[in-house]
Amino acid sequence: KDVCCQIAKRLGLDLGFSSAEEFVRDACENTPGVKEAGGFEYMKKHGAWVDPKAKPLYRSFAKEIKPEDLKGTIVDEATGVVWKGKEGEDYTSTKDAYKKYVGQKIGNKVFKGFHPDKVNKSGKFEIYSNLLKKKGFSPMPTYIPIPEHQKMKQNELVLTTFKVAVQTHSRTQNCKWLTEIYHDNPAWINPKIAAKIGIKDGDRIKIKSDVGEITTAAKLTEGIIPGVIAISHHLGHCAYGEYASGEKTAEHVCEPDCDFKWWKEKGVHPNWIIPNSPDPINGQQRWMDTVVTVRKA
Repeated sequence: KDVCCQIAKRLGLDLGFSSAEEFVRDACENTPGVKEAGGFEYMKKHGAWVDPKAKPLYRSFAKEIKPEDLKGTIVDEATGVVWKGKEGEDYTSTKDAYKKYVGQKIGNKVFKGFHPDKVNKSGKFEIYSNLLKKKGFSPMPTYIPIPEHQKMKQNELVLTTFKVAVQTHSRTQNCKWLTEIYHDNPAWINPKIAAKIGIKDGDRIKIKSDVGEITTAAKLTEGIIPGVIAISHHLGHCAYGEYASGEKTAEHVCEPDCDFKWWKEKGVHPNWIIPNSPDPINGQQRWMDTVVTVRKA
């Protein structure tokens, strides 16, 4: 945030504040409740403020919509969705109709329901999905075997990824304090599987998939089940700054601590060997089922 403030200053832009602290301080001193509790100094000490009068919003889906909030709405007979559509329009087939969702009719009452997002589904907790049925998929929750796993060989493992508490995705590696704590990501492998391959703790290993190969260290642990190998997805930058990539940058005018960097590791990124093969139904990337082979480097 301070970098953005400095860039704005050099560009001659007036943000209304000159630093991140000034922005947060102003917000604390002008937020009802936080202001009365002590403002910025209170937040520095406690980190959070909780409204003592606030009540948990449990079962918000069961909240009944007031009659005055139903003005200008129509009921979709097929789904029971109450929405701000036009007479004669079909909720399910009307583009972006979910944006006009108001509530879900159950009996003679209208409830808040589960507000749909991105698709024109009802406000019910849908176990059976007509939308999936129309697309040719099973309308019920169904297990679909992973094709690659049905033909795995004995020497193959399943690669998965995971996160650690001190990094955020692959965005925070240039934060020196976080990367000092976590700057290497060895591959977790079960000792029984490692013994079969002839791998010891700390050995350099090569992990290969159909799309590439990476080299990292092995970490033998009972924390991973046999048949699986896991690498966190935070590290392995080739650019992005010296702390993230290990590559020297042109200058360090704003960085007084560069000479204190004692580690050389930058880790490895598993994405290089994970194929771009999204789930055929929801389109999400398949991070947890890549078939790989492992050998000593």
